[in-house]
Amino acid sequence: MTKSQRQPSGSAGARYEQIAEQMRESIRTGARQVGQSLESEAALAAEYRVAPGTVREALRLLVSEGTLGGRRGARKTVLRRPRPAAVAEEFRSFAQWASAHGRTPGGHVIEQNWRIAGEETAAALKVDPRARVLRVLRVRLLDGEKVMVERTSYPEQLGEMVEKIPGDAASVSRSLAQQYGIVFAGADHVFSATVCGQQDAALLGVARGRPLLRHLRRSRDSAGRPLEISEDRYLANILSVAMSNGRNVNPISWLTADEQNWF
Repeated sequence: MTKSQRQPSGSAGARYEQIAEQMRESIRTGARQVGQSLESEAALAAEYRVAPGTVREALRLLVSEGTLGGRRGARKTVLRRPRPAAVAEEFRSFAQWASAHGRTPGGHVIEQNWRIAGEETAAALKVDPRARVLRVLRVRLLDGEKVMVERTSYPEQLGEMVEKIPGDAASVSRSLAQQYGIVFAGADHVFSATVCGQQDAALLGVARGRPLLRHLRRSRDSAGRPLEISEDRYLANILSVAMSNGRNVNPISWLTADEQNWF
């Protein structure tokens, strides 16, 4: 069995995901070059000792992320070197993003209270508008410095768990996973620019009117159910957002600034 046919040590996930990662690695190492056309699906299936349908799923995944390009049914071409695998996990939460970059996340709760969801929050969380949600206001820290104000709403069942987590926990999502088995499997994100208002200025210790990066986030579990919605406001120059697209794949959605139905 050749190196490309062997399953990587400690690998997890579906077989097509494993093959996709092996193909990414072959591009990272230069075994497959940018601009190079891949072998046929039949040849790849023989190389990885799987059915052609499994290879097809791996190729579809690589096309969707912009690593490969090509028309359906045609041989695929390498468009770019894939980013490191850890990048895909970075923005599931602030703490995961910070940890992925070797930084130390922190924070503390300013206030938390129960309120009626209302139409907009209920639509985002997929709960009844009359249901209770827990709203938490936090200041988040990066290496001990204030960098972000976080306003998060949780559906009732999850909110009751969040209430029990210490207010200075570095990562609420990690605490929920460790204590209750709640896994934040993915998230939807919207980024825009805004300016620092009176409350944010007081919480962050900066002047009003300072530029902020506004990050709207809805986190989901593995079944796609919303776990939280959050509006995070970062000081400028704390982070940048990177994304790749191509002729056949475009993960970017452009929205008008006054559009309310973000998710």
